[in-house]
Amino acid sequence: MLHKKSSNNNLMIKALAASVMTAAMVIPVATENVQAAPVTKTTFKDVLKSHWAYEFIKQVAEKGLVTGYEDGTYKPAAQVTRAEFAMFLSRVFDSSERTTASFSDVSGTHWASDAIQEGLALGFIKTEDFANNKFEPNKPMTRGEMSRWLANGLAHANADYGKAIEEMANSSLTIIPIPEFYGGGVNKKDVPYIGVALGTGLLSGFEDFTFKPNGNTTRAEVATILIRFMDAMKKAPSDFTGLKELREVAETGTNILTITNFKKTKYTGYEGVLGKPHTYLNKTGVAAIERAIFVDTTSSKPKGIFKDMFFNEKAEAPLLNKGVYRIYYEYTFKPSRDVSLGSVSNGSDMHFASPVMVNKSKAELFNITSPKSTMNIEFLKGETYRYWAQNAAGSRPGKEVTSHADDGSLFYYEIPN
Repeated sequence: MLHKKSSNNNLMIKALAASVMTAAMVIPVATENVQAAPVTKTTFKDVLKSHWAYEFIKQVAEKGLVTGYEDGTYKPAAQVTRAEFAMFLSRVFDSSERTTASFSDVSGTHWASDAIQEGLALGFIKTEDFANNKFEPNKPMTRGEMSRWLANGLAHANADYGKAIEEMANSSLTIIPIPEFYGGGVNKKDVPYIGVALGTGLLSGFEDFTFKPNGNTTRAEVATILIRFMDAMKKAPSDFTGLKELREVAETGTNILTITNFKKTKYTGYEGVLGKPHTYLNKTGVAAIERAIFVDTTSSKPKGIFKDMFFNEKAEAPLLNKGVYRIYYEYTFKPSRDVSLGSVSNGSDMHFASPVMVNKSKAELFNITSPKSTMNIEFLKGETYRYWAQNAAGSRPGKEVTSHADDGSLFYYEIPN
């Protein structure tokens, strides 16, 4: 819950401190304890009404979360530093909690010292995330770091967000829909935090869907993030469908219950067969399901947090609005002879042998391993492959999704009549 300031004096101190950050956005500040008169403007000469972030910047200024500069500017394109973001989040929480922990390069007289102490006390800043006990306050925040602070901040507000972080951190099934997940460029330890940021909508990908975990964030962008963060703090993790999908995948290897109308029966779900061998009926080899990701394509627009990762809305438009869910299976497969994707699928159980490769442009963009054709022989005897392929399931009442592994364990879902 957000609280009003405990005292006007506390607000004045933070406002005074924030107004000196003119140089810190681009170059390091030479001294730690420089202060200037507070700037209380809520509109700025370098942020016109036509600016994409105008309303968000106006809101954070009105709330006193981010202040402008003495020359009447906001500097929307300037990068946000660690010290600044600590200050911004400390204003959101406005907590009286402080810690005795400290960093060797942040003295007690540093303008952001109090905010950093608050962040350490609340847990959105953690000492173990910094090398050699150095905070490097003037270093621009990366998007990975920002995801970490925001997710930890939500965990302070609601412990269930902390459970979501733990679930994704401790599961080998976790997958997040960014090209860097399979293509590299994301630190494994940041994956659950980025998952929370994506799942709650605090941060999103760029036009090419990349997340750019090592990229920086501008003051314009941080205005939108802070408003979203304050909204997310009022909600539970279960209020965000995307986060529910990510958590379900981390727990069971699928998002079927969150994004579709299928219900679990008295039998087990996908978790009952994951990684277990299934010998194909046509003797082409032995496969195992590793994950089963669903995208809701039953209407005119695809839905689900994984839609951009797997489904090409333009190229695959004919698949929309047909009352069908798309399923993207990740398999491991050891062929008993040289075979093609089509050969594997022909005569085999449909859910252990998907007949369609992932859309080529999506596979290339998200670094997804998928066969390049249906008919060409791409699976060679004796080798072991891990790949994705596409399947489908109807959405009408009475429809089932089911199959079993060699040991008799099965998954069984149905849409109730």
